[in-house]
Amino acid sequence: MNHKRILRLLRLAMLLMVASASSLSFAEKLTFPKGVATPAETCGACHQAIYREYVLGVGSDNRVPYAANRQEQVGELLLPANTSSTATAHANSDFHITDTGSWGDPFCVSCHFPEPFAISDMDKATKFRAKAGTGGKTMTCASCHLTPDGKIRGVGATSIAPHEVVLDPALQTSALCAHCHTDDHADHRIVGKWLQTFNEWQEDFAKPGLGKQQCQDCHMPRTIRKIAEGFDSKPRAVARHLWTGANSRQRHLGSLSLSIIQPVAGKSGLAFNVTNIGAGHSVPTTAEPRAVFLQAEIADKKGFNKAKKVWMFALNHSSRPDDKAFLEEDKKLPAAEAAAQARADAQGPHESAIRAGEERVLPWEPTLDPGEYIVTAKLYYTLDRYKNNPVNDGNTEIGHSTLIITTR
Repeated sequence: MNHKRILRLLRLAMLLMVASASSLSFAEKLTFPKGVATPAETCGACHQAIYREYVLGVGSDNRVPYAANRQEQVGELLLPANTSSTATAHANSDFHITDTGSWGDPFCVSCHFPEPFAISDMDKATKFRAKAGTGGKTMTCASCHLTPDGKIRGVGATSIAPHEVVLDPALQTSALCAHCHTDDHADHRIVGKWLQTFNEWQEDFAKPGLGKQQCQDCHMPRTIRKIAEGFDSKPRAVARHLWTGANSRQRHLGSLSLSIIQPVAGKSGLAFNVTNIGAGHSVPTTAEPRAVFLQAEIADKKGFNKAKKVWMFALNHSSRPDDKAFLEEDKKLPAAEAAAQARADAQGPHESAIRAGEERVLPWEPTLDPGEYIVTAKLYYTLDRYKNNPVNDGNTEIGHSTLIITTR
């Protein structure tokens, strides 16, 4: 056993001694001099189940390839050698920003390494722009729970925590998520643009009355347990820190419905109804490389394919629709921005993302000889629409429908 491992075990033992001393009166409350750079492992010494969800995705269905070695990068706690999933996107936010080379960009840093912030009122909720170079190496527990004055915000009263707790009901509202999941480059929502998730929820879901759920209700489902192990406290409803989303099959399967209609009997005309029934925001949302593909195929009774069509639903890179017509204009932009915009424009026009509660009807008039046919439609979700073959390259099928038609 090397000396680093010994030090880690000693640190674990000391932290667990603190956690188990629930009957003691703490003369001095724990403080967090490192601010949002406080390692999540520090909080995980007491909040063990929550830590395992956050850093390993235990109990989730996340599949994040670049996080395969995440357990080797943390060693503060004794964790299981094998788990069913991988770390959450929040735990791996440093991977995203490293890939883009944006460590010094205040816009990127404000989400990936945020400064302590106060949760805004719902109608004023927005991103708080951080200073370049602040924060830690990734999002930590402190990113959301540490207040600007160095206390820990929570939603349940406690007298046995070794640190000060400030009750803040806003921690359970979408206003918390707005700090990152919105775009402060604009003073209003730009429909169809990426990084508008909070605005999509607020304007398309909450205000029209589609539901009363906050972001946490779907992405942080609650379970009954102790909020911290080793303390003499009763189990209660505690949010799971998994944030199932873009990598979650659970979320995908419950988001869109799909049906096929033959509007006029005997005619080849078809209509594909795609409805956002389960997401409190647009599908896809947040990142512009994400997309949903609708692939429709028509086969005759012998199984021979007679017609095929593919639609792509995606977010626009900028405040205007992606379009090949702008490729020459893209060259005039700064290098990094030009490359990103040109990649989107090169794919040409596409269907916009399906907004919360929206029913999108897509008509198709294939040319078919008289006869009987089987129409098959499938919805696929991809994290990267720019792959060479995004429809069939490792995508998740999230919807399926068939219809037998007769043409005369």
